[in-house]
Amino acid sequence: MSKKTPQIAGIGNPLVDVLASVELGAPAKHGLTVGEMHLVDAATASALYADIGPGVQQSGGSVANTIAHVGDLGLKGTFLGKVAADDLGRVFRADMATLGIDVPVPDQTDGTATGHCVVMVTPDGERTMSTYLGACECLAPEDMPQSLPAETAILLVEGYHFDTPHGAANVARAVELARGVGARIALTPSDAACVDRQRAAMLALIAGDCDILIGNELELAALSGAEDPMSALHWALEHVATVALTRSENGALIADGGVVSEVAAQPVAKVVDTTGAGDAFAAGFLSALALGKAAPDAGRSGADLAARVIGHFGARQGTAAA
Repeated sequence: MSKKTPQIAGIGNPLVDVLASVELGAPAKHGLTVGEMHLVDAATASALYADIGPGVQQSGGSVANTIAHVGDLGLKGTFLGKVAADDLGRVFRADMATLGIDVPVPDQTDGTATGHCVVMVTPDGERTMSTYLGACECLAPEDMPQSLPAETAILLVEGYHFDTPHGAANVARAVELARGVGARIALTPSDAACVDRQRAAMLALIAGDCDILIGNELELAALSGAEDPMSALHWALEHVATVALTRSENGALIADGGVVSEVAAQPVAKVVDTTGAGDAFAAGFLSALALGKAAPDAGRSGADLAARVIGHFGARQGTAAA
């Protein structure tokens, strides 16, 4: 009997992104830090939406993007996150279903809207996000399925999900389900500001159940307190088996079994939008690991997919495997 293809699962905040090109000074005008994610209420999100003008709508959310890319790469996946029984929620579910991704969590039906994110993309390709979590905040452990597919090889945990009321409990339940089928646990810290807010929860996961850590220089510096990437990498290796430290155009440092490898960034003719580059890297990296590839080769798969994403507008489209 042939071995079944491995799957990837993820837990995170499902969103619908509204992306718009803006002038360099637009984020500062609204008191936003360029390149970071800011949590906002519904009224602020509506005001930003009105100010940026016409935008492109697409399903998003950090780990949701990663799991969508996994589907684009030909693997199946499971996404644990809550949307509402509204138009945006139906769009999100349809997008995931098209890619072969299961979302086995019931809709929120109390009138809370599906979460959405206003993404300002400045001419330098940086994205500044303002997120209204909406139904994301309603996910609770009892919403989780009874089990994950037996083929699940890796569960990816989104740092942003710790910002929700039941985030830590939800992650604990997802980890329990993943361990039940023998899956490894991966964490993406999401961004440095999120680390500042949720450091204790992330460090507890890293010290306990985490096997794989994927983050950029700022995120791992915030977690470790280290002043340089190599020191942050060695700090991470004291806690987890496999680390991918991404460095934008400088490529990535990949560590596995105590061996550190450097992976070059792939050339891009023009950087259009960095939205979701890290999410794409995680998809390529984790999918390759799940398929049994060595960590350096998995790093190259991640770099390839990230390069394809930053060459166009938005976090998902145009990412089908070559």
